[in-house]
Amino acid sequence: MKSSKTKKRIVVATSTSLIAALCFGAVWSLSGDLNSHDPAIIKEGSTWWTFRTWGAGIGVAFSSDGHAWNTGTPIFGSGLSWWHAYNGNTAWTWAPSVADYNGKTFCYYAVSTFGSQKSAIGLTTATNIATGNWADQGAVITSASGNNYNAIDPCFTLDASGNPWLSFGSFWNGIFLTKLTTAGKPTGSWTNIANNSAGIENSQIVHNGSYYYLFASVGTCCNGASSTYHIVYGRSTSITGPYLDKNGVNMLNGGGTTIDAGSSRYIAPGGESVYNNGGNWILARHELDSQNGYATTYFINDLFWVNGWPSY
Repeated sequence: MKSSKTKKRIVVATSTSLIAALCFGAVWSLSGDLNSHDPAIIKEGSTWWTFRTWGAGIGVAFSSDGHAWNTGTPIFGSGLSWWHAYNGNTAWTWAPSVADYNGKTFCYYAVSTFGSQKSAIGLTTATNIATGNWADQGAVITSASGNNYNAIDPCFTLDASGNPWLSFGSFWNGIFLTKLTTAGKPTGSWTNIANNSAGIENSQIVHNGSYYYLFASVGTCCNGASSTYHIVYGRSTSITGPYLDKNGVNMLNGGGTTIDAGSSRYIAPGGESVYNNGGNWILARHELDSQNGYATTYFINDLFWVNGWPSY
């Protein structure tokens, strides 16, 4: 049986700046609090926000320009009582997803323990991020040992008609997709849209032009020099798939074109978040700094679309 997350302790990045001259183009120069594992990025007004796997509660960072990042106040930093059945009586959460929808800010997140299939995806909503009046909506999807899915790594998305969907899953049978009600709760049947024998998680679906694009993290995320995480993608004319990579291989059958496999220093990119800032697309993710104890480090790149495919 495959495990869900194989994460070890997240190491806080001590460096306050990143070198822009990396092997990728259009990388943003970042400074400040860059300990952003599984980052979910969004802009509200003139302020950039990052929600992240942090420790106690749902981690938050903010920036006035998207470059200099400050530590924010975690959401539910003391934990919620219903989490205890899934995370062993701790305040730990994973892999949030944040979006503005239906007049509110929606934040989905996962509650579990390493290697366990006893997991839950929670939802909290607020009037807006800056107000921070988060209201717990409870668990929306749960999983248990023996299920063919794992209820972690949620990602909210909208289809071309503005209907809400949630993708989720890690290892086991991979990534699933479900339609949501306007209140953000799953409705109808689920569709299995991606699987990979190396492990696949952290899905992200966006719509651009004639296609839906599925991004995902493949491999193991946090095993130091042995980490194999990398970011892949495929596309489909339907939000429910099939998602095919550039070679025409279905992501349900292990397909996926690599967009980022890391560099010599910064390895194991993953936990990606793709965001459309008024037509200017970006891809945020974490990478491990091999020269700093494999600390989790924040990266943001401009994302371009070349002949119908994403590229840095």
